[in-house]
Amino acid sequence: LSSLFHSCNYIAALGVCATLPLSIAATDCREVFWMSGPAVVEVVKDTFNAILKEAPKKLKDLRDECAAELERGTCSEASICKALRLGCGAAGNPKVVALSLEALHRLFKCGGLLGKGPDPFTDTGNVTARCLIDAVIDSIAGCADQADELVQLRQVEALQAALTTPSCEVHGNSCVLAISTCVKVYKDSKSQTNQRQANQALTQMLSSITQRMELTPGLKIDAGSEAAYRELKALPRAAVRQDFINQSYTDQMIDKVVMQNGAAEEAPGKFGWCVVCRSPAMHYCVDTKDPVCGRTCKQRNLARLKLVNTSSQMTEDFTTDGVSSEATTAAATTIAEAMATTSSQALTVALGEQVQPESLMELEAVTNPYHRDTLLVFHYLCKMSMKDLPPATNGQVASNPVRVKKLSLELVSSILQNSGPGYGLANTSYIMMVKKLTCIALIKNSVSSVPKIFSLSLQIFMTLITNFREHLRMEIGVFIEQIFLRILESGNSSFQHKNRVLHTFYKLCTDASTALELFLNFDCDVDEKNIFERMVDCLSKIAQGKYTSLEHSNLIQPHQEQELKGLALQALVTLMESIVDWAKRVTEEQQALLTSTLIASKKKEETYDATGDSDGDDDIKSNSTAAKEAATAAVTVGSTPNAASSIVSQKQRKLELQIGVNKFNMKPKRGIEYLKQMGFISDNPQDMAELFLKGELGLDKTAIGDYLGEDKPFNKAILYSLVESRDFRQQELDISLRNFLSIFRLPGEAQKIDRMMEKFAEKYCQDNPDVFANADCAFVLSFSLIMLQTDLHNPGVVRKMTKDEFVRNNRGINNGQDLPREYLEGLYDSIVANPIALKEDEELKNRLDSQAAQSWQKQDLFQRETESMITKTQEMMREKSRVGKSSAYVVAQSVEHIRPLFEVACWPYLATLAVLLEMSDDNANTVALCIEGFKHCIRIAARFEMETERDAFVSSLAKFTYLTTIKEMKQKNIECIKALLMIGLSEGDNLGPSWQYVLFCISQLQRMELLGTHRKQDFLFFGGEDEVAASPTGQHQATRSNSISTKGGEVVKRRAHGLGVSALVNLGQDDRQVELVNSESVVSQIDSAQIELLFNKTTSLSPQAIVHFVTQLARVSKEELALADQPRIFSLQKLVEVADYNMRRSRLEWQKMWRAMSKHFIEAASHPNIKVCLYTIDCVRQLAWKFLDKEELSMFQFQADFLQPFEVLMVSTPNVAREVKDHIVSIIAWMVEKKASGIKSGWKIVFHIFRAAAQDSYEEITQTAFASMEYIIREKHDVLIDNFTDGIGALLAFGQCQCKGDVSKKSIEHLMEAADNLAEKAAASMGSDKVSGADPSAVRHPAEHWLHILRGLSSLGSDNRREVRSAALDGLFDCLQKHGSSSFDEDTWRLVFNTVIKPLFDDIHHQMQPRDQQKQPSDRGTQGSQSFADAPSTCLQALTALVRLVDEHLALLSFLMDDVLKLIRNCITHDTESLARIGVEGFKQLLLLAGRKMDQTSWAKVTVCIKELFANSMPKQLMCVEVTASGEGELPFRKDDVVIQCVVQLLLIDMLQETFRDHYPVMPAESVMTLLDALKNSYEFAQEFNQQIELRQTLKRLGFIREMRQLPGLLKQEREALSCSLTVLFQVQADPKFQETEYAEKAIERLMQMCSMVLKNYINKERMIQEQHAQAEQQQQADSTNQEREAVQVEMEREVLGLVPIISYVVMTGLKDLQSELFSRHVQILFPLLCELTAVSSWEVREKVRSVLLKQVGPILGVSYTEEEAPKNPEDDGGSV
Repeated sequence: LSSLFHSCNYIAALGVCATLPLSIAATDCREVFWMSGPAVVEVVKDTFNAILKEAPKKLKDLRDECAAELERGTCSEASICKALRLGCGAAGNPKVVALSLEALHRLFKCGGLLGKGPDPFTDTGNVTARCLIDAVIDSIAGCADQADELVQLRQVEALQAALTTPSCEVHGNSCVLAISTCVKVYKDSKSQTNQRQANQALTQMLSSITQRMELTPGLKIDAGSEAAYRELKALPRAAVRQDFINQSYTDQMIDKVVMQNGAAEEAPGKFGWCVVCRSPAMHYCVDTKDPVCGRTCKQRNLARLKLVNTSSQMTEDFTTDGVSSEATTAAATTIAEAMATTSSQALTVALGEQVQPESLMELEAVTNPYHRDTLLVFHYLCKMSMKDLPPATNGQVASNPVRVKKLSLELVSSILQNSGPGYGLANTSYIMMVKKLTCIALIKNSVSSVPKIFSLSLQIFMTLITNFREHLRMEIGVFIEQIFLRILESGNSSFQHKNRVLHTFYKLCTDASTALELFLNFDCDVDEKNIFERMVDCLSKIAQGKYTSLEHSNLIQPHQEQELKGLALQALVTLMESIVDWAKRVTEEQQALLTSTLIASKKKEETYDATGDSDGDDDIKSNSTAAKEAATAAVTVGSTPNAASSIVSQKQRKLELQIGVNKFNMKPKRGIEYLKQMGFISDNPQDMAELFLKGELGLDKTAIGDYLGEDKPFNKAILYSLVESRDFRQQELDISLRNFLSIFRLPGEAQKIDRMMEKFAEKYCQDNPDVFANADCAFVLSFSLIMLQTDLHNPGVVRKMTKDEFVRNNRGINNGQDLPREYLEGLYDSIVANPIALKEDEELKNRLDSQAAQSWQKQDLFQRETESMITKTQEMMREKSRVGKSSAYVVAQSVEHIRPLFEVACWPYLATLAVLLEMSDDNANTVALCIEGFKHCIRIAARFEMETERDAFVSSLAKFTYLTTIKEMKQKNIECIKALLMIGLSEGDNLGPSWQYVLFCISQLQRMELLGTHRKQDFLFFGGEDEVAASPTGQHQATRSNSISTKGGEVVKRRAHGLGVSALVNLGQDDRQVELVNSESVVSQIDSAQIELLFNKTTSLSPQAIVHFVTQLARVSKEELALADQPRIFSLQKLVEVADYNMRRSRLEWQKMWRAMSKHFIEAASHPNIKVCLYTIDCVRQLAWKFLDKEELSMFQFQADFLQPFEVLMVSTPNVAREVKDHIVSIIAWMVEKKASGIKSGWKIVFHIFRAAAQDSYEEITQTAFASMEYIIREKHDVLIDNFTDGIGALLAFGQCQCKGDVSKKSIEHLMEAADNLAEKAAASMGSDKVSGADPSAVRHPAEHWLHILRGLSSLGSDNRREVRSAALDGLFDCLQKHGSSSFDEDTWRLVFNTVIKPLFDDIHHQMQPRDQQKQPSDRGTQGSQSFADAPSTCLQALTALVRLVDEHLALLSFLMDDVLKLIRNCITHDTESLARIGVEGFKQLLLLAGRKMDQTSWAKVTVCIKELFANSMPKQLMCVEVTASGEGELPFRKDDVVIQCVVQLLLIDMLQETFRDHYPVMPAESVMTLLDALKNSYEFAQEFNQQIELRQTLKRLGFIREMRQLPGLLKQEREALSCSLTVLFQVQADPKFQETEYAEKAIERLMQMCSMVLKNYINKERMIQEQHAQAEQQQQADSTNQEREAVQVEMEREVLGLVPIISYVVMTGLKDLQSELFSRHVQILFPLLCELTAVSSWEVREKVRSVLLKQVGPILGVSYTEEEAPKNPEDDGGSV
């Protein structure tokens, strides 16, 4: 075994030993160890010999022990320790002590002294489980009382070696004792060498302790192993350890040796044998790396290791030495058990004071000795750092206590810094100790007046934030708020304090995650204060110098003030810089991690799938599964939108709460309503009471008092709930009153105070029933205390109340009895010493005292402030711990959290940076920091698309460039320009609209560069105001430009950024000089290549960013062009260059860009300066020329969008100069000629421009456009077909143009050609609706193309030129005649009629109205519509053409008969006589031409229309006049309207006469009868009117047809209607087709009635005339009467004369030809009338009567009738009847 051991085959030896009995193997190995240690033997011999030489004889025991050991030659640990222990105790012999300590040191170093055996020197009855090493440490520590410097040095070295040597184990009390001994040496030694050695030793010892702690983490036992753990725990611990050693650990070691020696192929499993059951191990445990066969063995192994680790001393033996013994095992077990019951004795001894047991409660659960050592040492050091320093003497504190406190803090800091994730950050006991001890120590030391201690406290605080912030959430917030911020805000803190706190904040700001987590955990928590916001605000105020006011003037020197301002500014800038870097790093890491993890996961999946290594066990994870989880984590971290949105919602919630608080402070009722609405409180009074108790919310206590004092039920309920929530038990009245009055400020009204005190007294007596007899006593006494407070502490009260007066005032208030005088005097003294005041009042008083204090007084004031800080901090921590509400710590993982943080911090940042940059002219460091801060803030705002914040920072930085003002530039302004350019280069993708400020400054840079290089300004190349005035639109443009008269001087347009205000500034001589100096500075320091680079890099901008860029560049260009006489084109030129650079972008991106650019090009092309307009047009032409070279696919509109500026300028932009339009048309014509093959969607714009050119008033433009149009028709005919709608629109516009020459006629000819081509194409496609390749969505009907042509020709029908109008109408109807039958279906015809023909006549109707009656111009009219005089001929031509069209296609258009008749009816019923005549004439032509082709249905429609026309045109208004004799008044109708109706009646009767004459044979019987009814109505109305002579006379008196001699009458209407009716009736009775119809008898009856009526009427009037002639000579009457009678007689004679031809040629002729049978049937009626006719005066009538009698009556009488010569009219011979 010895040879095997010495061959260093350690594992094999251990495996062999495992086969032997444990005690034998361990003992033999131990003896071998001690016999084989030459270093140990040498140390022992040398030391004992030296001791024998130096030790005096009185140290007999020591000398004998040393001599005995040397004689034996072999020695053990116990014997060596016994001798050295005697040497350490040799008091008065420092050399012997030093030799003994040195020997121990050397033994520890070489590993010769382990001390794991039991302590043979101590009575075990008193101390349990002491090891030999404990006795050694006690011996070393016992030397601390000796003052010898060598002894102290050796003592420190020995202790250092004992605690730092890996093979030596020092635990528990001994460990603490070693540390305390070194501290004592450090404190008491006068040797600086020893002090330094002690300091170094302590540092190394603590480092060793913490490292061992970190290297022995506890095992992670999952839930599945708990059952196995409980099972093993029930077994004897020795059995578990034996099983672990023999069956597990040693077997595993042997397995390793076997596999390393090449026998791996013998292993039955992939990973060997299972560590538990020795079965084949196909898996391994990821926690222990042990081979296992499955889940059961894995859980048993973990549970066993947990139990074994409880006695981790034994575990350390086997993992370090590989050997043990029963004695050692027993000792280890004993030590472990003893460690579990360690009390506070060691700390009590070390500290010299009693340690409270509750401070060590966290140690009870710690079983690992290394962990426990760390906690004990840490506890000791924290307690040592809490010791108060002795009072200062003469302003100086004793050095030793300061050094010890400093050392303790340093060591605490060392432990905290060395606590890693292995234990320190994962151990609950350690964290709780840090909370309870470290934080308390920090509270006391963080306000120390000793700079070193204060600095160390801040250093520890930074360590806590760095390593423990997840566990110390509440403590960190309290420290920052109550200590550090208060130190910075205090007017009494020294420069050193402020300086060190600012350095701490600076360190905080260097870690973005720390600052971000402060914001997330405090500012975004409704229950916490805004720590981060307050910190930023405090730093901002310090940087701006707002805290260096009156209260600091006596304490801080100017140079110190500048240093503080610089530190605050540096911290602010560093914070933003770290946030930018953190966001960038997190984003990059996430992307890299995600990519690499996914790749690795894919590869490992493939590998494991191929080898089949996965066992399916969920707990035994493969690498592939771990990789997948890592990938999932990588995706999750930093991209948690839910978490980010939750933070935002929490912050918003907190903001809403603050709004409610502000509303409450202004008006409590409104604030309460808002808080209810937002859900912060309910209607429960208890909720309201809890709200008022939260003093940290910022509720104004005056408002609370006023609200609680209101005499309303709800307010009183809140007051009662508030009082009931307080606990006044076991409290004096004044203390309870202070507690109660600390919630609110007492209102001024006595009634409110009375209600409050009444409830308070009731509650106090309930909680303290034995103090007062009743509540009235408490009420009165409380009031007395309030009055006493006012009397004693109100400066306005001169005479103060005495104690006796107070006692006297409160006599008999306790139910008639007096309260004890001592009690009242105690209350009085309490109020005198401690006034009842609100915290806010005390703080205000302290602030006023600080402002008035001198420098020597401020130290005392600060001391009081520090005491207040400590007290308030401890109270807050206790309160938070008592409440126990602690939210989970939010870790900064998502970059999205930066957005709400910056929303809070941006405005203090902006104010700070702007103020300091404005004030700092000479401080280059401040300027650099401010500019750097601007850049970081802009980056953050831009990165997170915070438009308001980004614009604010960019505009502010742009303001400091001084490029927008006339001020002398300094170096800081130049640096601002450089920073702005840098921002443009680095943050271009995220600047958005803020590009405006960057580009405006670049524009001004270019202007200043021209000045600095003495080059010409742009406006010198574009003429001056003379040319503007000379332009045709100069007057309007001058008004629009708002420019001022410069008189040749330069005017600079200045913009105040952020205000949106522009102003024109005249430059004087001084200003010019400043501008020149500034320009020279700019030229010398600003590299123009950077500007060019910025524009060149636009190709790399994102799609959204490039749109913002060109939009803002266009805006800046608009500013440059604002002055008509001094335009600048720099930005316009750059806009063209940017468009050219980005021409290769995708069409969609380019479309968005061009939308912004084209708008500006249009504005620039409308500039008052013609040269600028032409320059702009040329720029667009160049871009368009390049763009047309890019091929465009069908169905896209990119070319159309690109050429749209030309169209807008030609069509939609008013007051565009003629030269511009001419230039545009020339460009388009040139493109048509040169680039026609590349134009696709652009043809639409081309035709629109031609259309606009045709409508232009300048003939040259029209001629140029028409020539290009003819070129397209001639050379590119397919283009017109493919763009049919737009091409036809252009041709129509040319047809409407008013140019001289044949442009309009040629356009109409081209339209006709287009119609022919369209018909051919339609025929070729067999009626396909896709006539062209145009966009199908543009063609909504198959006849859409036809409609464009027809509508155009229809609109040209209203042209003011006769030849154009005539050609258009001919073309329109020729087109319909020629192509209608073959190309139009029924729907198309309807569409044509409704959209072409009907509007045509509507236009004509509109134009035929007199100008004064035209309400509005026709929408379809051209620039000059036809005159009123030419309208009738146009209407007649159109109506005639329509009639011919209907006649030609009657069968096809029969369905349109109603529409045609309606159109004709509209013409007839028009209020213009000429149009009415034309309408009737058209109707007549329709009937005459198409009458024989119409079927019965058509005739029915026609007759109904005629009947309606008769009815509608009946002049019924004539009958509405009241008959009067005076003739005074006005006609109740429009005379012309009635005349037109009369004319229409006559025309209709004439139309019917001709219709009956030509088409009676084909007319249906029903239609004939309908027309006869219409004639009858017309006749009867006319007859009735003619018979009313008085009415006719009245009409004439009123002015109706006054110019005629005769009375107004309808005689002709009566005669014509009667004649036509009788003629038709006689024709009907003889028509055989009527004989078989129902209308036969009706017609005969009507005929006889009309004949009888006519004959009777004639006979009667004839008789009346004869009688009047006879009476006229006999009667003499008045002249007037004679005149009236004469008029009546004249009318009667006219009527009779009118009836003569009707009776002679119509009635008599008809009766003569009447059938004999029919005549015989009605002879009884007719014969008497015929007899009467024989006596009339008309020879014609008598002659016709004779013929009738002879022919019809003669045969009845039996007289035959023969045709004889008619008797001659005697009147022809001049005879008389």
